[in-house]
Amino acid sequence: MGYSLFQEPEPEELEPEPEPEVVVRKKPRLVLKFVWMEKNIGLGLDQMISGHGTVPLSPYYFWPRKDAWEELKTTLESKQWISQKKMIILLNQATDIINLWQQSGGNLS
Repeated sequence: MGYSLFQEPEPEELEPEPEPEVVVRKKPRLVLKFVWMEKNIGLGLDQMISGHGTVPLSPYYFWPRKDAWEELKTTLESKQWISQKKMIILLNQATDIINLWQQSGGNLS
């Protein structure tokens, strides 16, 4: 009978493979900000960053100096990652606030 000069290596204990990392992408949270003044109302668009506050995505657009609603619409359309549905919601909110500002004559009371 022949003997092998080489021994079979003992099976090493294998470390379990790490679980694959699951990256959950949340939809960006967008916030309309307003500057309510007697003769103008400013509209701005920010993005909420969890744990860090907000990051401006646009300057403030002032109505009635310029068509703030149209400028906001143009900004939203330029951000291709903002869904059509979210864009409509934000523009409707902007319309509601502009109408409220007009009805109040710029007065908060």
